[in-house]
Amino acid sequence: MAKASSGIAPTALKSLAARRLGFSRISPHWEEMDYQTLVDAVTAMSESDGYYPAWDATLNRRFDSMISDQIPTTIVFGDSDYVLPSRTCQERSLAPAHAKWIVLEKVGHAPMWDEPGKVVKIINETVSLVK
Repeated sequence: MAKASSGIAPTALKSLAARRLGFSRISPHWEEMDYQTLVDAVTAMSESDGYYPAWDATLNRRFDSMISDQIPTTIVFGDSDYVLPSRTCQERSLAPAHAKWIVLEKVGHAPMWDEPGKVVKIINETVSLVK
């Protein structure tokens, strides 16, 4: 969808209806996102050479090899993630046993959009565990 809509995104995303269609299932805070962030998101997905291959690769291969317990692993979900909802996608049995799971409240599919400060803190805490 991003590739097909990238050309019209700058015009379409000026409309509240288009922003709702494109982002309401991604973030509970979609109405607060500024226009340029939304345009940049669509552009990044449509122009990234690695986005679609990475997406395709993850469809059937989540944690398909062992991750050493020497590698700190944190998995963050939002409680309002409708793209990868908890009832179908938070498959803890597929993740490394040592993984730390964090569910952020009032956060959607892109925690770094909804709670950038919390995400930076989580990343720093995880990285600080590297020996």
